Amino acid sequence: MLDRAPPHRRPLRDVMHVAGPSLATISPASWIGPAPPVRWLAESRIPPSDITILAGNGGSGKTELAVQLLIAVAAGLGDWIGCSVEDGPALFLSCEEPEHNIRARVERICKHHCVDPRTIKRLHLFFPDLDGTALATADRAGKIAPSSLFHRLGEWIARHHPRLVVIDSVAAIFDGDAIARRQVRAFLAMLRRLALANDVAFVLLDHPSVRGMADGTGTANSVDWRNSVRSMLHVSDPLRSDRDMRTLVTTKANYGRTGEKVTLRWNGLTFVVSTTSDTAPRADVDEIFLRLLDKRIAQGRHVHAKNAKGSAPSEFELDPEAAGVKAEGFRNAMERLLSAGKIVVVEAGPASRRRQYLARAAE
Repeated sequence: MLDRAPPHRRPLRDVMHVAGPSLATISPASWIGPAPPVRWLAESRIPPSDITILAGNGGSGKTELAVQLLIAVAAGLGDWIGCSVEDGPALFLSCEEPEHNIRARVERICKHHCVDPRTIKRLHLFFPDLDGTALATADRAGKIAPSSLFHRLGEWIARHHPRLVVIDSVAAIFDGDAIARRQVRAFLAMLRRLALANDVAFVLLDHPSVRGMADGTGTANSVDWRNSVRSMLHVSDPLRSDRDMRTLVTTKANYGRTGEKVTLRWNGLTFVVSTTSDTAPRADVDEIFLRLLDKRIAQGRHVHAKNAKGSAPSEFELDPEAAGVKAEGFRNAMERLLSAGKIVVVEAGPASRRRQYLARAAE
């Protein structure tokens, strides 16, 4: 006769047999040396080998910020809106915006950084057909399975070894029930395995729910979207009093601190860290200085380094693309750039009336 007693009533040896082999545990005694430091793709915001969600309403600027991140990584800029970033190949899987829109963004952002976009060979863009954007589908029983696009993505990642993959957006790639906990966890587990196997950071763009918009967390759908990722960022809507201002908030960070807030301003080309305070990153002010210098030279309106009319710091403060930087901030940037040899003082004009101007140093 078959033993139909429930497991908790069977002999321990039978239960152990049903459960399979014993656990393969480890002990701290096997650890050698100090624990490795925490790595980041983007310092304190985006971990490597894992998934981050960047949420924001339509028109808030999340795609712009994502493209800035892609360029920062692929072009080796070393900075993304005030934090250090790793460099390497990067892929943008754009399931919502067409190529001409993304191209316009890339060219604007590169102009801001004084970079020729055609030299960024490590930046890769893919625009799937709108009826074939799903990375995972659910069958009638609710089981999640990878799509052909998921397999193609995995093959591309294994071949090109990107440091970053940005996907726009969650709604386009998940063909399941967004509030079904098991489906959500199964889908994100698929992506995490791909991230871990290839040491690549995934950033998923998402739209928050009404509640997520109200409380500023940027959450949407099932709570498992938030629980199953290691980091979440939320970009606010434009301020009513200043349509060029945004705030980027770290709403979740398993390996760092939550609550970081970065005030951003649209400068006519892209978003920059608001530089209205003394704590603004120097690299951003230096970039603004160089861009405004290039603008003045192209216009034939030369500026100089002296404390007199026509000085670069005083003139740049009044420029509409100054992003709130004051003359003192530009003066400090000028001294840094002169010391670094990135700009130089040149003389021009007849011998009887020589004038000094600032110019880019010859490369």
